Amino acid sequence: MKLSKGQGFAVFIVLVSIATTAILSFGILWTHHPLNNEFLVMWGPDFITGCCISIPVGFILVPVIKRWVDKFTIQ
Repeated sequence: MKLSKGQGFAVFIVLVSIATTAILSFGILWTHHPLNNEFLVMWGPDFITGCCISIPVGFILVPVIKRWVDKFTIQ
């Protein structure tokens, strides 16, 4: 199955948002709490909350930043 350009862009934003949130929330929590049995229980809600913030923000900021960078990019 092939995605259209718009669908591919949406999937890209979602995947980058999820990956970034996972890495950052894990790393930040790890700096304050040891890796033990409770770590993933604490990390899960933080990760979900982060995704609820980062995915919509990604849909807002990525196109704006892309247009801004394109203004300064030689074609």
